[in-house]
Amino acid sequence: MKSQDKKRILTGTVIVGFICIILVVLTAYAAELRCENNKLIDDNQALQGEIDTLNVQIKSANNIEHIEKVATEKLGMVRPNEGECIYVSDKDAPGGNFAMAIREQAYN
Repeated sequence: MKSQDKKRILTGTVIVGFICIILVVLTAYAAELRCENNKLIDDNQALQGEIDTLNVQIKSANNIEHIEKVATEKLGMVRPNEGECIYVSDKDAPGGNFAMAIREQAYN
């Protein structure tokens, strides 16, 4: 074999080796990115579960029955009778039982 052929074979071997090393490094980097991506997906799913739980709690807390229960049991509030309401002016006063009108609107 000629020395020029030996140089070509050696150069080709070095280039192929370098390409193999680059492929190994890129594959390791891709695996690391996949692992990190999977972790982020898991974290995202956990956070979405917490969001769903909080949304259910918000809907439960905004429920009119729950608000009324908290108002009566924890805060000691009671519904006013027709004569117990005070209005700034006579034209502000609704016709009929104001508390009953509010209750009807809340449950409809």
